[in-house]
Amino acid sequence: MEKLFIICTFDCSFQYYEETVKQWVKEQGDGIVIDYELVKINDHKSHSFYTVSSLEEFTEILDTEWAREWDKANNCKDIVYKLELVE
Repeated sequence: MEKLFIICTFDCSFQYYEETVKQWVKEQGDGIVIDYELVKINDHKSHSFYTVSSLEEFTEILDTEWAREWDKANNCKDIVYKLELVE
């Protein structure tokens, strides 16, 4: 399992973004997205935390034609960080 932190900016409303992410995880993330949490920073910015089964498979579902078109239509930009426990 991998832990990810994503900073996302977008032109749509946070509510629409949140609904889209929920649908995307349900339809595309089954077996890949173990858990996620969105944190609203403002109407056009979110921080999110994901636990995924495979970083490679998660990257693939981020780069589908549907996802690229949605990102373009909503001016959505993601910065993805892989989190590691500091001991």
